[in-house]
Amino acid sequence: MLAALSSISLGLVHHFKAGGVVINEHVLSREETARHVETFGRWFDFIHLRDLPERLNRRHKKPFCLLTFDDGKRNNVTVVAPELQRLGVPAVFFVVSRALDRGTPFWFDRYEALRRKLGALPFGLQPHIVKQLPYAMLTDRVERACSQHGIEVDLNDDNIRPMTWEDARSLYRRGFTIGAHGTTHAIMTRETKPDACENISKSIARVTEETGEPCSSFAFPNGNYTAELAQHAIRCGVQTVMTTEPTWMDHAFPLWRVPRLQFFGTDSRTKIELKTAVAATGRILSNPDGTGRVYCAINRLARTRPKDFLSPFEKEKLPRPNHNFE
Repeated sequence: MLAALSSISLGLVHHFKAGGVVINEHVLSREETARHVETFGRWFDFIHLRDLPERLNRRHKKPFCLLTFDDGKRNNVTVVAPELQRLGVPAVFFVVSRALDRGTPFWFDRYEALRRKLGALPFGLQPHIVKQLPYAMLTDRVERACSQHGIEVDLNDDNIRPMTWEDARSLYRRGFTIGAHGTTHAIMTRETKPDACENISKSIARVTEETGEPCSSFAFPNGNYTAELAQHAIRCGVQTVMTTEPTWMDHAFPLWRVPRLQFFGTDSRTKIELKTAVAATGRILSNPDGTGRVYCAINRLARTRPKDFLSPFEKEKLPRPNHNFE
C-alpha cells in the first residue's frame, strides 16, 4: 500500500513540478547504487553538473536529477563510480582535501567506532553537542576518547578510507566532476569567519591544483552555511554551492544555494520515492544540518515578500538567481 502511495505521489509531483532534484549520497554498495539509479531513473533525467543552468532556465518533459557524493571515500572510486559508469549516469564527487593529502580517517568515522564499542558516548561527545563544537575542539575530544579506549578505525575498509588524489584524477578522466568539500570536514558556521573562509578557499584551490582544471563546485560539510560564506566560495571561482536544504530546485534558487535531498544506501525504493515527493512541498522535511525547518521560512520570504519590506538579514538570504555559467 505504501509503495503504491509513494509511486502515485511522486507521479503527480513529477507531472506538475518544474525543476528537479539534487541528490546527496555518501557511500553505496553496487546493489544500492543500481537501486537508487533505477528508482530515480523512472522519474528523472540524469544530468551533468554543467547542464544545471540550462535545466533551470527551460522546462523539459521530465524533471532533472543530479547525483552528488560527499566526503571522497574510496568506495566512491572502487564501487560507486564503476556502477554509475556502467549505467551511463554522471555524478559529482566532493572531496575533503586534507583527508586526500594525508589518508587519515574522518572524525565521524572515529566517532561511530567509539559509539559502537562503548554503547554510551563519553561526556562532552553526546550527539546534540558534537556538531556545535569548533573543528579543533571536536577532533581533539574524539581522538582523546579513542586513544583512551584503544579504538582504531579500519583504513582497509573502503567505506572509511579516503580516496587518493590519483583516484580523484581518475574519476575526472572518466567524465565525473570533482568538487571541494572543505580542507577539513569542519562545520563552517562553527568556525571563525577567517578560518571558515580559509578552509573554503584552500579546498577549492587544492582541487584545482590536483585535477588541473578549475574547481566548479563547493559543498558545505554537514550543509551548514551562511549567505556570506556561500558568496565567498563563489568569489573563489566555483559556479555552484551545495547545501542540504531538503527541497526541489527550480529557477527561484540561486546557484550559490543549491538544495539537496539526502539519501542512504539502506533506503528502499518506497522511501526514496516518498521522500522525494514530500520534498517538493519545501515545507515538511527537516534539514539534516540540524536547523530543522528554518529554510522553509527563508524560502517563503524569498518568494513572497517585496524587497522593500525585508530586513538586512532577510535581504542577505534572498535568492538572487544567476543560472549561467561563464
